Amino acid sequence: MRTLFIFITLFFIQVLSAQNYSERLDLWLIEKNKRSYVPEHILFLNQQTQEYGRLSIDYTKEKGNYKKSQDAESNRKYAFSAEGFTDISKFKVYGKFTYAKTFHDKLANDLRGVKDEFNPFYFYANHPNNFQNQQYLANTLFSYELIKQRVFVGFGIDFNYNWTTGNNDPRPDVVNYFIRYKADIAWHINKHKIGVGFAYGKVTEENNIMYKNNEYKSSNKYKERFLNISLGYGDIVLSDQNLLLDRKTKENSYTFAHHYKAKKVETATLIKMSYFDQNAELNKYKQSFDVYNQFKNEQLTVQSILTFTPTENNQYQLSLKYNNYDGKNLRQIEGLNYKVDHFNANAQLLASFSKLWKNTDVQIGIDHTLYSTIRKDFAIGVYSEEKQLLNKIILNTIIDQPNHFYQFNITPLYRLKLVNDLTIPETQYTNFTDQVVIPNYQYNNDNAMGLQGEIGYGNKTWLNQYSIYLGLSGHYLQSKGQDRSSINLSLKLYL
Repeated sequence: MRTLFIFITLFFIQVLSAQNYSERLDLWLIEKNKRSYVPEHILFLNQQTQEYGRLSIDYTKEKGNYKKSQDAESNRKYAFSAEGFTDISKFKVYGKFTYAKTFHDKLANDLRGVKDEFNPFYFYANHPNNFQNQQYLANTLFSYELIKQRVFVGFGIDFNYNWTTGNNDPRPDVVNYFIRYKADIAWHINKHKIGVGFAYGKVTEENNIMYKNNEYKSSNKYKERFLNISLGYGDIVLSDQNLLLDRKTKENSYTFAHHYKAKKVETATLIKMSYFDQNAELNKYKQSFDVYNQFKNEQLTVQSILTFTPTENNQYQLSLKYNNYDGKNLRQIEGLNYKVDHFNANAQLLASFSKLWKNTDVQIGIDHTLYSTIRKDFAIGVYSEEKQLLNKIILNTIIDQPNHFYQFNITPLYRLKLVNDLTIPETQYTNFTDQVVIPNYQYNNDNAMGLQGEIGYGNKTWLNQYSIYLGLSGHYLQSKGQDRSSINLSLKLYL
């Protein structure tokens, strides 16, 4: 991985050597939506006609009592990130690096590091814990012109390292390491571009639980500190003698990409199918007791974006996205004991009016997302179904002057409950159903409303050709007298 980080350093040195106005690709929503396709396939990277670079330092604080049972009472996150794409010799190159440190205060019922909310097999304890997580994330993508203006080939590597620790008994020490290798090919046929891709990834994770006070491990005076392992969505087992959980996951992904551009119309489409096969082993180094668990999931992403530009100053964009998650948990003896089916579907419509008033650009839009999740625990008969519709109205205004610019963004939102059903057999209530399943059902049982927004100031002259942006953003959500809010302070350098 040392080679990967050396490349990223050299990559951003190259980006710094060019004069760019990258803030438009990050703050103007229509341009930002199109740029979000770049890391997905070389076909979209090849369409970028200007270079882009961004360095960012962020601080985020989140708190509030309107939360799910496995959310922390408060979170603090410090992050540095760098992202960009440029030309290096005969290659088009994309790179991203993030270092983040996150503190979770008073988080109960969850002793995981990297969380997959649909994977049922993990350690938990009821006692609130304080966690610290460090993350190193890197993404790269290279595109090379094999046949002039016709055929392009590409490759890339994604890397993610997470280390999570807790400071209360039981104390998790979780190391999660992920790496993915990618290969792409793209063909240019007149105004159409078509591409396919393949990726192979693997994850290794080890969660080692420790107690400083052994009395917490088994004394009935401290039941909230007992170590349990979730087996499904309600089915659990006490894990007081089994303190090591080892995971290994393999990923195979297949991608299809299409891009079309005419004088006034541009479209981009991405279809991605991913297969994950995870094997987890409890206490693999202990001869007397072993538990094996297999979790398989398939994930489908279909997304498309249509941008219409009738005039130089007006643009319209329709964005559609569908994600599906199908997971099955298989125990060595019991067979299929848990199943989850989840999907979310998003539709967003934006209209952009440049120079509406002198140097003022305005973007307005609507955004709707439908969420649906069905969980079945076959071991104890728990059934959960939930559906919500999240609705947003978007207003983004940028006053762009020769030497500086201002941004104002405000987005009211309303989450509508559509379905919220829960079935627990009378004789099958467990610690997990009482502490996790029922509180989450109550969280989803009411509608919620809120507001998110951002104000910012950018200057184009303080550092010669580079732009500096200072931003303050926030998010507020409330329901039935409970609320949760977040605030983010951001310093960005656009290269």
